[in-house]
Amino acid sequence: MAFDRTNKLRGWLCVPVVLLCWLMAAAAVAAEEQRWQLLSPDKQIALELVLSQDALTYQVSYRGKAVLKPSVLGLAFKGQPLLKTGLLADKVSTRSHDAQWQPVWGQRAQIRDHYNEITLQLRESAAPGRQFTLVFRSFDDGVAFRYQVPAQAALAGELVISDELTEFAFARNFSAWWVEAYRNLSFEYQYMNSALSSVSVAHTPLTLTDDGIAVAVHEASLVDYSSMTLRNITDNHITLKADLMPWGGANAGMDSSATVDRVYTKAPFQSPWRTIQIAPTEAALLNSSLILNLNEPMAAGTDTSYIKPGKYMGIWWEMHIGEKDWSPGPLQGATTARAMQYIDFASKHDIDGLLVEGWNQGWEGQWWQRPPTFSFTKPVKGFDIDKVAAYAKAKGVELIGHHETAAGISYYEQQMADAFKYYQRLGVHSVKMGYVGKRLDGREWHDGQYMVRHFKKVVDTAAAHQVMVNAHETVKDTGLSRTYPNLMTRESVRGMEYNGGSPDSGNLPNHTVIIPFTRGLSGPIDFTPGIFNFNYQKHRPNNRVPSTLVNQLALYVTLYSPLQMVADLPENYAPGGKLHPAFAFIDAVPTDWQQSMALDGKIGQYLVIARQEKHSERWFVGATTNEQARTLQLPLQFLDKNRSYDLVMYQDAADADWQTNPMAYQIQRRKVSSMDVLTLQLAPGGGAALELIPR
Repeated sequence: MAFDRTNKLRGWLCVPVVLLCWLMAAAAVAAEEQRWQLLSPDKQIALELVLSQDALTYQVSYRGKAVLKPSVLGLAFKGQPLLKTGLLADKVSTRSHDAQWQPVWGQRAQIRDHYNEITLQLRESAAPGRQFTLVFRSFDDGVAFRYQVPAQAALAGELVISDELTEFAFARNFSAWWVEAYRNLSFEYQYMNSALSSVSVAHTPLTLTDDGIAVAVHEASLVDYSSMTLRNITDNHITLKADLMPWGGANAGMDSSATVDRVYTKAPFQSPWRTIQIAPTEAALLNSSLILNLNEPMAAGTDTSYIKPGKYMGIWWEMHIGEKDWSPGPLQGATTARAMQYIDFASKHDIDGLLVEGWNQGWEGQWWQRPPTFSFTKPVKGFDIDKVAAYAKAKGVELIGHHETAAGISYYEQQMADAFKYYQRLGVHSVKMGYVGKRLDGREWHDGQYMVRHFKKVVDTAAAHQVMVNAHETVKDTGLSRTYPNLMTRESVRGMEYNGGSPDSGNLPNHTVIIPFTRGLSGPIDFTPGIFNFNYQKHRPNNRVPSTLVNQLALYVTLYSPLQMVADLPENYAPGGKLHPAFAFIDAVPTDWQQSMALDGKIGQYLVIARQEKHSERWFVGATTNEQARTLQLPLQFLDKNRSYDLVMYQDAADADWQTNPMAYQIQRRKVSSMDVLTLQLAPGGGAALELIPR
């Protein structure tokens, strides 16, 4: 066809028209943004989703005030474009759920699971047309969401997640309580308090406070994935981004600009839930069951007959304070005779179990600085495990196993099945796991998918041999005890042992009024309280327990664990053969509860918690403070209004002080009712511990 000059001019004249058409089309696309809102059942929390060509974002408000501004969602697969832009919502569905369930053990005998849910099935509008689903739930105590990736041709075969694009774009510069990630001891550091904008990269739970609100960011149901940390997008900002702990290399992931492998998977798969707990006060955060609710129920037919919460002693603290040693020799702690002394004491005071560290071969010398040499079926010379197990059984005490791996997972897994069979033969139904070491197998982080996969093997193997698990130096808790009820408790915190021999002299007095609001939000803490002797400076001249004796009693209530250690030596509980009067509280306090409620508290300052025993009408209250003395008012409104109670109250003496007079205490007894208001006088580093017995 002939093309004359007139047509050429017409073509050039059409350019602005084409541009105008393009702008109009872009405006139409912008106008086609899709929005959805999801309210909590009580309508106090509002979640808004916006789908545009750029991304799917979410934002959260609480009581009409913004908590999170629009925050981007998406995934990055190695060797593929970002799964983030050009998304279409193929299907959107909503539902509500309201049910009750009963945990095998816990802080509450019955838990309400009440939420509203929206599910978005998303697809890329352009090739390769990958699909994924986002599920959002809104509870009265927070919101949660997770990624689900179905099987599909566009994501076939082995997949590597190199990044998760999830953002948490906070609306204000909260006060943040956090532990820095990518450090050699994982979670075992004292918490920092700073402006949110000063956070570099933080472990979760990350707890944030401001006037009229408290927020905690964490995750739930961490299964065959890498655990999530939170990295600030750049200096002096308040937008944090998911940073999954990586595979490979001792320092992998420390350089945020480097591309690393974070999760190995294949479709179909789903991520853990990303959780944002919200409450009007810090204390109210402790009353949330959101993390547990987001985990799957245990499988039908799960054997729980051997699962028993309780208290235990251990040949342990005397090693930390230098009186004994893990290694065989003149200072050997794990001897047959010493174990039998502990068993005698435990038997008299209804203490359920005895842990013996150093019972097996391989503890010689500086075991933490060499490749592991442990045997998990051969006792050390001087310890007759068959005799000790039989003696414990005759006295009604359970022997507790110990598997210290020195972070040598590959070495341990070669013996793991035989080790649990060995315990089953001995009638051992509980084991303490240990992973002391900077990296697993000299290479992997304690918080990555490598540990998550290994720990699942441990829990499954233990269950197959009717063994409960108490894990130290392992990946953080994310509520999996609902699914695997033999997974009882974890350390994953800087515990009591640091007061024994840490070169920095030990924890600060405020440590135990920080961790319930931070680490404690993820699940039970094996902190190992109950120290009665504060004078152990013979071998540890610079160390001490930073609390009063009554504070140690109160920790059995304020720091939750279904397995609570009675951590001191028998001689310190019964000096000169006469039982210390304050030990009566440890004798009485249970570890399984009908209900629990945080009554008052401020992170880093003080905490008051009340708990009702699961199988009786008794109540117990614990109150703790930091290095400052304080007076607290305790209304007893939580008690049954139709009953009166006998109160036994352990309080700091008037001259008690964690530094100068930690062992000074007093015991008061009186009749009380729900109408009473008690005055609690807490010394510096002190506390109060109450037992309330219905008349």
